[in-house]
Formats: sequence, C-alpha cells, structure tokens
Amino acid sequence: MCGIAGALGPFPEGPGGDDAMAEAIRWRGRDDRGQWSDGRLIRMLHSRLQVIDLETGHQPMASHDGRYHIVFNGEIYNYTELAEQYRREGAQFRTRSDTEVILEGFRMKGAAVCNDLNGMFAFALWDSCDEALYLARDHLGKKPLYWMRHRKAIYFASTIDAFREVPGWCGELDRTAIDFYGHLGGVPAPLTVFREVRAVPPATWLRFRPLVPEPEETRYWRMDFSRKSRARFGDLMADYGALLEDAIAIRLRSDVPVALTFSGGVDSGTIAGIAARQLGRPLGCFTLDYHTDDDPSDEVLRSERIARHLGLDWQHIHYDYHRDILSELEDAYRYFDQPCQQLSLVYSYRLYREIKPHATVVLSGNGADELFTGYAGNEATRLKDIQRQWARRVPALVRAILPKRARDRMDTISSHNLSIPRQHYDYLSSGVEGIGDDDHYAEMVAAGIESELAACGVDSFLDLSMWVSLTTMTADANYRVPDVTGLAAQVEVRSPFLDYRMVEFAARLPHRFKVADPRRPETVKFLPKRYYETLVPSEVAWGRKFGMGANLRWGDSMARDPRFMVAMDQALAAVAAHDLPTDHFRAARQSFVAQKLAGVRHPSAAGTMMNGFMLGQWLRIKDGAAALTSRIPPDDERRTGAGQAGC
Repeated sequence: MCGIAGALGPFPEGPGGDDAMAEAIRWRGRDDRGQWSDGRLIRMLHSRLQVIDLETGHQPMASHDGRYHIVFNGEIYNYTELAEQYRREGAQFRTRSDTEVILEGFRMKGAAVCNDLNGMFAFALWDSCDEALYLARDHLGKKPLYWMRHRKAIYFASTIDAFREVPGWCGELDRTAIDFYGHLGGVPAPLTVFREVRAVPPATWLRFRPLVPEPEETRYWRMDFSRKSRARFGDLMADYGALLEDAIAIRLRSDVPVALTFSGGVDSGTIAGIAARQLGRPLGCFTLDYHTDDDPSDEVLRSERIARHLGLDWQHIHYDYHRDILSELEDAYRYFDQPCQQLSLVYSYRLYREIKPHATVVLSGNGADELFTGYAGNEATRLKDIQRQWARRVPALVRAILPKRARDRMDTISSHNLSIPRQHYDYLSSGVEGIGDDDHYAEMVAAGIESELAACGVDSFLDLSMWVSLTTMTADANYRVPDVTGLAAQVEVRSPFLDYRMVEFAARLPHRFKVADPRRPETVKFLPKRYYETLVPSEVAWGRKFGMGANLRWGDSMARDPRFMVAMDQALAAVAAHDLPTDHFRAARQSFVAQKLAGVRHPSAAGTMMNGFMLGQWLRIKDGAAALTSRIPPDDERRTGAGQAGC
C-alpha cells in the first residue's frame, strides 16, 4: 500500500517539483521511498507502506530486462497463483512481491494483464522501447489515480495534492463536478473538483505518449446485470460461501499482522467466523462506539457477545461523538484531496489509529449492503411514488441516471413497498440548483452515465440501486474513506465483499434472493443472512440492523447542537467565498432542523445539508492550511511551503 507520483516529459521544459511531489505522497507510505528517472522523458516517485515482501519489494521496480519500470499502489491478492502461472509460461522472478507479478504479466500480455489481477490497485508503468506510459486502475476504483496535462508534461499521482507542487498549478475549481457532488454526494470519474485534473476511471487503463494530446483509453471490465442466474437457492448459497471463503483467504495473505473491524452484524460477523476458521487461531477484532455503564451501546454489547461466540479476540474502542467528532474533523479531513460527504471519516481515522499498534492489515465488511440490498429504506413510501417525484423534481443533468427502461420495467419486487435506499432518494430528489458553468460538458457526462448503464444491462430498480451505490452514492464510504483514513493511520483496509467476483455474483443473483419478501424489511440481504445462520444462532443472523453510533448518538442531536450550527455557518461561508451558491444548502439545514425537532427520524434534507457542510469544511481546511502539500502527522517533521498558485 503506497503513494505514487511522477511525470512524462520531455525534460527539462516539462516536469518540476519532484521533491515536493514526493513529500506530498509521503503520508500514504512511511516505511520506504524511492524514485527513478531515465533523465529524458519519465520520472517516477514512490512512498511505501510495507505489507508484502518486506525485504525486496522496493519501488520503483524494473523488469529483469530493464524495459519496464513500475510504481504501484495497492495489493494483488492472487499474486501467488499468478506467479505460478507466469513461471510456467517462462517468467522469471527475483522477488516475492506482487509488484513484480504485474511487471512480468505486462511483459507477456501488455496492459491486458489487468484482466488477470484480483485486488485493489493503481499503477504507472513505463515501456522504454515504445516510449509509452500506462496508467491503470482496479475494477471498482478502490485505489485512487489522477492525471493532469500541464504545459508539455503529463503528471500522475495518488493524490491531487501532489499537483499543487507543479510549477504553474492553477487549482481552478470545476463547477460542473461540484454540481454532481451537490446532487450525488460524490464526483464520478473522470471528473474531479479541479478543472485541470482528471481521475483514471475504474477498470480502465490509459496509454500516454510524449506530446500526444490525449491518451488511448481501454475499459477492461464492467458490471453485468443482464445474465440473472436460474440456479436453485441451495446451489447459489454454496457458490456464495465458496467465493467468500476464497475472497477472505487471499486477503489474509500478509507479512504483517491482520485484524478486523467488527460491528457484530452479518457482514463483519461472517468474515470473522470464516477468517478465524482459516487462520486456526483467534482473530483480533475492534469495535468503535460510545459505550459507558450508564449509557450502554447496543452495538457494543452485541459485538462482544458475538465475538465471544465466534472465539475472537475482541476489543472495544470508546468514542465520544458529542465531544470529539467536530474537534477531530480537521485533523482527519486534511488528508482528503477532494470533498467527501462521509462524516464517518472522522471516527474511521480514530479507529485505524487505535488498531495500528496491533495490526497493519485490517479486514472490513464494506460493500455487502450495496451488493445485497442491505438497506431497507423507507418502507412507508412506495417505490412508484418516489419515481414520480424523481421525474418531477430531479434536474435533467441527473435524470439520465434513471433510464426509461428502469422506470417502465418494474420487477416483482418493485411493485411492493420496498423503497430505494433512503439516502439515494435524498440525494437525487433534493432539487439542488445547478451551478455548473459548462452545460454541454455536463450533458456529455450524464450521457456517458446513461450509456454505461445500458452497457451494464441495468433494467430494474434494484440493479440501478446497486450500480449507483458502488459507483457514486457510497463509493466514498467504501473506497475513499478506508483508503485515505487507513493510510493516514498507516494501515491497509481490505474488503472481501468488494472482490470483483463477488460483485459479478451479486449482479447475477435473482432479486428474490436479495429481498425475500418486500413487505418485510428484515428479509433484505436474504442469502447472506441464511449463510450467516451457519455460523451464529438464527436470532443473531436475523436481528435488526443497527445504525452507526454517530447517527444514533450525535446525528439525532445535531439540530440542537450549537457547535454544529457554528460549524455549518463556517462551512457555508467558505462555499460562498468561492462564489458557489449556498441557498439550497441553507434551505436543507432549515428543513433538517425543523424535521428533527418534529421528531422525524430520517429527515429528507440530511443528505443535501451534509453535502454542503462537508464541501464547505473541505474548502475551509484546504484554504486555511499553512502548507497545503504537507500531509505528515504532527509528530513528524513538517515541511512548509507555498499554497495554491494563481492561474
């Protein structure tokens, strides 16, 4: 797990600021660092968190014939099997690292090696013979990778903050991207909130050549909802179990200690039971929540009980949301190179910091709710009513996300009371005013989304919900928050449910095996719960879903918390200072407060309010940082420097 950066020349006119760029990625891996240049066209920078092959995994790494050089961020979980396969095909290995597996695979197959890789990865690879730079990203986009064309050079990095050190960096905000963020709570690739910067899309590799205006782009994988399985439930549950066991087994491969984040729910509980059996020893697991004798946490009590049943080494981390969540926001948020709607990043950072003395690799249950419809949503609202509101209220920019066939072709589940996950409805029906200043470009992006939905075979509402969740809605929660806060604490977070094979399985799974009875919310995530019954008592497997502690203990009091109101005012002031509209965010806050005081449990305006709050806090923190490129914790030596350059 690492940070990567670099530039494609030519020199000396193009690249500059290598030392500063190297410093900007240092927080992502503090165990080792390296750099390489051919002195003419290419420079590569690397900062490493050591997890696999601690002795010989140094980067940048060259192929044995010297033709290829690579910097790589992430983990290839099936590297052992691939190394054996490639050896049979004539490959030579000098290390035990997954990095060299990519190099040898590329030597034999070119960029098509991405089809062989099971993991989370972003890499830059230089082919000295063809004078071509390849940038590639994993199937779901779990690892970040950005690029920027600036003057005569192409720059790439794991974090946009590295580009701040490029001479002449402009830093102009992309209002179209911020418009998408206001609607969806996230920014779809290739957009970023900076006009000059693009994200490498998930499941894609780009090929750059010196002085060629645009890269070649190849998509190597996508979700496919068009081939629903006709297998019997028992066979599908056996397939699910076998796939999950393998996904966990390959994620337990590590040369450093492994632990688990544990809520006691279906997802982390299933991982815990399987992992403990595979390891043959207790697995360390950690639960973070507010919990005292006078005010006990149901989640903590449940987690402790189930951990003991599964024979785990369980530890509780006490977190006071009222006292700490606002005071720790800036410390955690400063690592993020774009706004992030997920306030959970604050206590995630604390969680991983507390785990770090015990383990460097952390397993997580992220993604299972998105794959198997784990969110029951608002059972009182009929799906067709929500769709009518979408058609009336959603701006044309976002309406493309709901294809006509998905509106017209309702599967059997859609005819009952099962609603879209509540947060999806909040975001998409919020009526956020458009602030993009390039309508044509925004329409192109929206059309691209619609085209992708067609290519993925999305033709029902549950398929749409899964696609939107994994690509936009909860992408930050599943990918960016674990990546950024984990590496800020120097731990690597691995999610077995986000194995691309599990995504393929969930896309093929018939809807009745995700939601057995739309009239009974407890039957969501039906197949995973049936499997969990093989590990824990039935009443545990089918128990009601608990919310995160912040939602229950702090979220409910936000409407009355004067500190939050002050912080919200600061955030909206920062948004206004960047000449962005705030009326819709202010209206959302007023609506949220009114609904909370009226006893509404899930205010419809919460999503839009938090979009504005987190956007403003990010702008405030980035603008106010003394050294925008410094990301080293306070106990390390900090480097000071200039901030954002004028255009």
